[in-house]
Amino acid sequence: MTVILVLIALVIIFLLVILFQGGSPKNSEDFIDIEQKTSQLSAGEKKQIMILIGQGRKIEAIKICRSLTGYGLKEAKQIVEKLEKEM
Repeated sequence: MTVILVLIALVIIFLLVILFQGGSPKNSEDFIDIEQKTSQLSAGEKKQIMILIGQGRKIEAIKICRSLTGYGLKEAKQIVEKLEKEM
């Protein structure tokens, strides 16, 4: 019985460690990377994305950003959120 309780406790600790690793604050390298990626968009591409954001179509803006840049979902979302803050 004691062995089972110890195993359960270890599994819970393991899951908590995994859960809290994802919540680490972003470092400055992530910010610089997004700055560089955003600057690679042309003015027309930025305008197209900002129009969609202004219309409340953020998901579509992310999809367009992904198709224009070839970036993954995370990067495209960060770019769209950065452009949204600039509005």
